Amino acid sequence: MSRFLDDRGRLFGKVNIVDLIVLLVIIAVVVFAVVRMTGGSSETVPVRVTYVVEGVRHATVSALQAKGTVTDDGGVGLGKVQDVMVTPTVVEVPTSEGGLKAVESPVFSDVSIVVLGNGRVSGSTVRIGSVPMRVGKKVTLVGTGYEVQTVIMGVVWGDQAAK
Repeated sequence: MSRFLDDRGRLFGKVNIVDLIVLLVIIAVVVFAVVRMTGGSSETVPVRVTYVVEGVRHATVSALQAKGTVTDDGGVGLGKVQDVMVTPTVVEVPTSEGGLKAVESPVFSDVSIVVLGNGRVSGSTVRIGSVPMRVGKKVTLVGTGYEVQTVIMGVVWGDQAAK
């Protein structure tokens, strides 16, 4: 053992073993961060994402209908709005018999926003910038004159997104 480590803890009398371990950990962290940020893939594919905003008032609905480019709250460009669909929010109201009845709300609407962007595929996940596009993920959508909390309800990429 004394051939490899000297009395000061240096490997072969030249390199301190603690410094070597710290250097290897730093290199591993940098490699992990680079692979994580780039997604391990450089292939860019078209991505069509459907976002849903539930229970919004009519003034917000008017702002959401303006088409243009949208970003998330971190400034990552998510793509261009392709379609906006507005449906009345369904609420339950009590009946005189003591039950509940589903009726359309006169005040609130649900809005589906379809956005076409470009992303990178990594395994079974597609990312736009550093944002993973997964059904059920909450995303703050920022467009011209609005900022709303949405939920991703559909993600399609590749040839299916271009249709």
